[in-house]
Amino acid sequence: MLFASITDNLATAFSRREQAGQLQDTDALRMFHGPGEAGSQNSAQQAVLKNLSVDRFGQHAWVTLWEEQGSSKIFEWFEQQVRESLCQFLQQHFSSAVLLYRPVKGVPENPSVLFGTPPAERFNVHEGRAQYLIQLLDAKHPGLFLDHAPLREWLIRNSQGLRVLNTFAYTGSLSVAAGIGGAAHVTTLDLSKATMRWAEANGELNGLSGDSARWIAGDVFEWLPRLKKEIGQGKTPVFDMVIMDPPSFSRSDKGAFSTAKDLPQLHALALELLAPGGLMVTSINSAKISWEQFEKDILQGAKQSGCTLQVLKRLEQPETFPNWLHEQANERYLKGYIFRVQKN
Repeated sequence: MLFASITDNLATAFSRREQAGQLQDTDALRMFHGPGEAGSQNSAQQAVLKNLSVDRFGQHAWVTLWEEQGSSKIFEWFEQQVRESLCQFLQQHFSSAVLLYRPVKGVPENPSVLFGTPPAERFNVHEGRAQYLIQLLDAKHPGLFLDHAPLREWLIRNSQGLRVLNTFAYTGSLSVAAGIGGAAHVTTLDLSKATMRWAEANGELNGLSGDSARWIAGDVFEWLPRLKKEIGQGKTPVFDMVIMDPPSFSRSDKGAFSTAKDLPQLHALALELLAPGGLMVTSINSAKISWEQFEKDILQGAKQSGCTLQVLKRLEQPETFPNWLHEQANERYLKGYIFRVQKN
C-alpha cells in the first residue's frame, strides 16, 4: 500500500507530461514537482514528496530533497519510508539517478547515487534547437534551470539582430538561447571562473563563439559601471537587451549581494547600459520576496536611472512546476518581467 501511494503520485505526474506532449522536443524536464503534485494526505510519505522534485536529463534523473523550517525529519523519513519505493519507480524510466539533499542552512553535500551508473563527465541534453552540458556528479546543481525553459523559448523568438548582455549568467543557457535566436552579439557575465568556462563550452556547443560572443568572469557591480564606461568611450556599442537572473545571495571579494537589499541599485546600473527602446529581462527566485516588493525595487531602480518601463511579459513558474492555489499563492518563488525601456 505504501509503494502504491508513492507510485501513484509520481506516475500521475509523469503521465500528465507525456499526455501534454512535453517530452517531444526536449529530454530535459521537471517530471515531478512536489510542492504542487504531492497528495494532500497527512502522512510522513506525503510530507517527503512535498519537498521532493525529479528532473529528467536524458536517461538520467536528478532528484532533489529539501528541508524547510519545521521539517527536520524529512531526510530521516525519506530514508526510512520513501527511498526504496522511489527507486523502484524511477528505475522504470531512467538508467541512473542521483539525489541531492538540500538543508535549510549551509551548503549541501554533492549528490549521492540512488541507483545505476551516472555519467562521470558532463553530457549533452537537448531542449528544442539548443544543447546544454549537464553534470550529475560532484556538482551542487546539474547546470540547467528547467523553470526558465519558457524564457529560453522567448529569447530564441525575440533576439534577432540584438546586442545582448546576460548577467548572473551561470552556465549561460540564456546566452545560448539569445545566440540561437540570431543575436548580433552576446556578452555573458558571471562571478565564477569555473562556471564561465562551462558557459563558454555551452556557447561553443551551440555556435555562440568567436566575434559573436564575449565571456567575462567578474562581479556584476564592478562590470556594469565598466561596461558603461566602455560604451561612453565608443569601445562597446550600447546594448539592446539586458538579462538579469540573480541568486538570492552571493559573495565576492567586493562584498555580498542580496536580492533583499540590492535589487534597486542593480536595476539602476543595468538600465543605464540599454539603448532607448531596449529590452530588460529580470527575474528572481525567492518566495520570501513578494511581487509587490519586487516591483517596488524595480521601480526604484528605474527612477534612479530616469527610465519608464513598459510591461511586455510576466515570468512565472511553468506548468511543470505547479503549486496549490491555497499555499503561498502570492509568494511563488519565480518572479520576473520583460520590459520595454523608455528613457525619460
